[in-house]
Amino acid sequence: MASRLTHQATDAAPDLLSGTGRHRTMLFPRRRTTPQRARDFVAATLTEWGETSRLDDMRLCTSELVTNAVLHGAPVGRLVLVRVESLDKELRIEVHDSGKNRPTQRVPEESAVDGRGLLIVAATADGWGVKERTGPGKCVWAAFNRITEPQGATS
Repeated sequence: MASRLTHQATDAAPDLLSGTGRHRTMLFPRRRTTPQRARDFVAATLTEWGETSRLDDMRLCTSELVTNAVLHGAPVGRLVLVRVESLDKELRIEVHDSGKNRPTQRVPEESAVDGRGLLIVAATADGWGVKERTGPGKCVWAAFNRITEPQGATS
């Protein structure tokens, strides 16, 4: 993966990264329509891979993370990178932006119309966090444990 976000949009990247599970990335412009396009990208990728057991949860978290990146992370004229990754024990959504500010989970006033995105991610995903990037910005991720059949279960 490139260490910097460029100004050019690209199509989805290849599914394989040597030494790990499958992944696919796509760059999106900083626009109001980006959360919807990112949800569609994640849903199409996971459906193609046959990974639909947590699809609704992953779409919801994608929407929240990408919305945060568009509103608070990516500077004007920059792109947002969304990465879907299928690992042995989990599925991950990563949202990369070149903004300086790290997101923080907060408890909004009851009457507030915003500020609940990371609360939703924390309640929906099995884990989430923020990691540094090479170059500017950060990566905010959400992880989803694979739903597995208990040993000895029969169909």
